[in-house]
Amino acid sequence: MSVDTEALQPQAGPPVPNPWKFVPLLYVLQAIPVTIISDLSAVFYKDLGIPNELIATWTSIIALPWSLQFLLGPLVDLSAKKRKWVLMGQAILTICLAIAPFFLLPGSTAFVASLIFLGGSAFVSAMTNIATDGFYMLAISKETQATFAGVQSASYRAGKLICMALVPFLVGYFMRFNPVNVQTGGNLYLAVKGPSEKNLEYIKSATFHLDKGELITDQGQKLVDQKGSPVAIPGTENSFNIQNGALEFGKARVPLALYQMGKVLSEKPEENSARITGFPTADARDTFSGGQGNRWVPAPFAWFVSLMCIALLYGMLMVPARKLVPEAPLDVEPSEAQRGQFRGNLNRTFAILAFYAAAYFSVSAVWKLAANMVSGRFSGWKLPETALILGQSVGFSGVVSEVLQLAVCAPIAIALVVFLRKSLKGTEMGEAFSTFVRQSGIFPILCFLTFYRFSEAMVNKISVFFLKDDLTKGGLALSNSQFGLVKGTIGVAGMICGGIVGGIVAGKLGLKRGFWIIAVLMHLPILLYLYASMAQPSNLYGIGFIDFMDQFGYGLGYAGYGVYLMRVAQRGNHRTAHFAIGTGLGATFIAIAGIVGGQILSVSKNNYTTTFFAALLFAIPGLLTLMFIPHDEAATEAAGLE
Repeated sequence: MSVDTEALQPQAGPPVPNPWKFVPLLYVLQAIPVTIISDLSAVFYKDLGIPNELIATWTSIIALPWSLQFLLGPLVDLSAKKRKWVLMGQAILTICLAIAPFFLLPGSTAFVASLIFLGGSAFVSAMTNIATDGFYMLAISKETQATFAGVQSASYRAGKLICMALVPFLVGYFMRFNPVNVQTGGNLYLAVKGPSEKNLEYIKSATFHLDKGELITDQGQKLVDQKGSPVAIPGTENSFNIQNGALEFGKARVPLALYQMGKVLSEKPEENSARITGFPTADARDTFSGGQGNRWVPAPFAWFVSLMCIALLYGMLMVPARKLVPEAPLDVEPSEAQRGQFRGNLNRTFAILAFYAAAYFSVSAVWKLAANMVSGRFSGWKLPETALILGQSVGFSGVVSEVLQLAVCAPIAIALVVFLRKSLKGTEMGEAFSTFVRQSGIFPILCFLTFYRFSEAMVNKISVFFLKDDLTKGGLALSNSQFGLVKGTIGVAGMICGGIVGGIVAGKLGLKRGFWIIAVLMHLPILLYLYASMAQPSNLYGIGFIDFMDQFGYGLGYAGYGVYLMRVAQRGNHRTAHFAIGTGLGATFIAIAGIVGGQILSVSKNNYTTTFFAALLFAIPGLLTLMFIPHDEAATEAAGLE
């Protein structure tokens, strides 16, 4: 009797993919469009001169697709294999990133058109992210997933660092001004403020460069006006001219501090000098020569080139991804029955998105009408006489505009609620929502999702404007290169450190005991921004420390936040869906916090101190929720989360 020796040999299974070949690449690619649309958009709109309130509101709205990934998940699951979605999404995003910079070029519709395009790109990015995360879980084993969690997170942070550090650095390099030499002759002297900013100094020649909106020499001497105050050039200006004893930019002309003196200066020059009120003087020997300062590249073109560079980088990384991302045996095409559910899920998803929009515009109208009636007594803020929509006049007053907005949007929101209740009844999505809102302690859980990160999210959105705004407007006037260093390098480092420390605190003390420590440390950096809004520090390292601590607090607080959401998800049978719903709702409230921050900044007439103080007040309900949220320690220990 013969034996089939080949049949006795162990059958080789499918090759196990090496996660080092594709995981870092996938998550660097995942981070780039998210960072450009949700974070950098506020910076380039600021450089284009868009008002803070509009930036805060609309950049928060276009970031909502990432908040709603739990709604978009079924659309990905029921349409194609995850790998196919990932590669298709990356190809579309490459095209989107290459087209987006064209919308930033000068034009009356640049803001509106770019918002629409970026919002659409955000949807593509959100669905690609869902497919990427799903593929990650299908392509490698659970044990490897746990091992690679740190690599996954670090790769995402690396992609964020590339965008937040590299792009502003390139923009700052392209937008730099040429130095301008100023010389006086005869008995004419130019007054400048010394590095101590206490006394005037008198010079015959100096070379000035622009730093934080002020003209300053390499020795730290600042150009001043006739009153002795440092002159400031708005960040939106692309040129200035120093000539005939004055600084000119835009339509402004600022006479400089000029003095006539004897041949020898005493220890107190003002004793043998006379300040003059204009140039030329009566003495023909007195001369004044300066020059013109120009940006190497104006802001729109600087952002165009820099964003095209990052689009090129994304495309270069996308090409090897198409070969390195392997086929996964568990990643299969959806069945015909599953595909049949696609249309229903698509309709429900669009209905929920429409409800979000209608509800937001209804609440916004109520808030603005109330602020219009109340705030006049305190700040003088009023709705405009002529309403603007995305910067475009609509021909009637702001009050009428908000009333019409409420009258249209509120009925739509109510009708969509009725439709969704009927549409979701009996579906898996409806069951997941229903069990989520029926769980014990849902009210304090919802309060936690609303307020825990509300103040931190406000500061995160408003700090961009604060760091970039001119000194005369209460900001710190950082250049784009300085902004990239502070937010992109120092801030990301703080975020990573905070996440590590937060995980250690939660692990060592347990979340129930450690949550208060985590939450307090997350909110304390708001005090630093509050101080900075009053002191307007000029030291870049001091500013970097403030943002480091702010991002450290964010990373610390998010660590506890993520662990608690996982614990909430463990309380029911729809664990994955409940976690997605919790993170989606939390992200939605974060977007709302950014919008509220922009509204407060507008009502307070761009007063950063008032806005940061308001953020500090919002921290109080966030901390109070920790007293009431359920922890279910026994259940979480059994689930292995303690």
